[in-house]
Amino acid sequence: MLFQSNPIRGSLRTEAHEAQAPISRSNRGGRSLALTPTLRTTPDATAGSPIPPSLYVGFAVASIGGPLALSAIYLPGTGDLRSAGLLAVVGSVLYAFPLLVWLRYSEEIVSAGGLAAFVEAAVGRRAALVQATVWSISYFLYLPYTVTDIVYEMLADIFPGIEPWRWVIEVTMPVALVGFVLLGTLPVLRVLLVSAAAQLVLMLILGGVMIGHTGAPGSSFTHAASTHEIARGGTRIALLFLCGSLPIFLGAEAVGGARTVRRGISTAAVVVAAYLIFAAFPLAAVDPALSHANLPGFAIAGAYSGRGLAIVIGVGAAASVAGLIVAEYLALSRLLFAVFGVPVRRILKWIAVPFIAIDAISIINPEEFDENVLRPSLVALFLSQLIVFAVFPIYRRRRGKLSPLDVVLAAVAFALMSYGLYRAIIEPVST
Repeated sequence: MLFQSNPIRGSLRTEAHEAQAPISRSNRGGRSLALTPTLRTTPDATAGSPIPPSLYVGFAVASIGGPLALSAIYLPGTGDLRSAGLLAVVGSVLYAFPLLVWLRYSEEIVSAGGLAAFVEAAVGRRAALVQATVWSISYFLYLPYTVTDIVYEMLADIFPGIEPWRWVIEVTMPVALVGFVLLGTLPVLRVLLVSAAAQLVLMLILGGVMIGHTGAPGSSFTHAASTHEIARGGTRIALLFLCGSLPIFLGAEAVGGARTVRRGISTAAVVVAAYLIFAAFPLAAVDPALSHANLPGFAIAGAYSGRGLAIVIGVGAAASVAGLIVAEYLALSRLLFAVFGVPVRRILKWIAVPFIAIDAISIINPEEFDENVLRPSLVALFLSQLIVFAVFPIYRRRRGKLSPLDVVLAAVAFALMSYGLYRAIIEPVST
């Protein structure tokens, strides 16, 4: 097995795994396949206690974007903002396709191996190792280049006076993030829960400020320059939700197992989508000079409310991206635990070495570093997800559950990732 726990720390399986009969050689024409033991009830391995459902949902919400960054930074660059509300709706609907695939996998699989465990269940160990490797490359690159984005693209706009000190912040921020994750899983998840709640509140405030100054433009949901533009913009928004799969890697530690995983990631998706639509649709009536600024939410809050709210929105958006770094860090540690069986706390320290070292290198030329690292990270991300969706029909067929709906879900999710991969290879890159 690829995803196996250290026998010294126990070999408990999830309820779903215990209920599932092993897949025999006669069923698949190859070796039998059993899935990962959970990390629950093994504090030495997980560096923490079992995760309550409330903290799991908070982690899931914080993983999508983070939410405030979606509305305040990224969504305004996805398409024609005269159709901002419609784009947000279409993007949310399209995200339902990959989400439903993850949910169907999670009916039976709850593992620290996350997406790679899905692949192993479908087509075996070798393909799972490939998927795990590609996914890991993406996020090993993600960690340092996102720090560069926060320091040089976000904080520098909010606080222009920090320019001479940006390199100091660039070097110290990864150290601070490593120290934070080493506090333990539950303390970190508590902070992410508070952060997620604060982000949702700020999304409401930002949307309310825009409505108060420009009105509530109903045309935001009806204006469509062309079907092609709406499909393209909606697809870009759906891809911004892609980190919503991160909580899957912590599912084996969640109280309630598969039930908590499925409820957690679906609830997070619905909540974030609803708040995003509310914060997005007023953009249709906002001055384009503000909505197309480098940090749109910061610019809009400053123009419509003042410097105080602008700083809160800007810093909050930067913090939401930092929270996503933490979420990626935790997920990556679980995947490496599943592959190597080394205690998670030790893996967190292993990850810290390249994270801090690569980030220190970035100060030589931050702009070039960001451009050179972002593209391969995005290529690896979409490729790793492509594998998950490509093998989903095989997984369902092996369990005797394949339906036309499964094929449609897999096909649309695969098409979304293909578009993301195409953009990552061909077009100018953006986070």
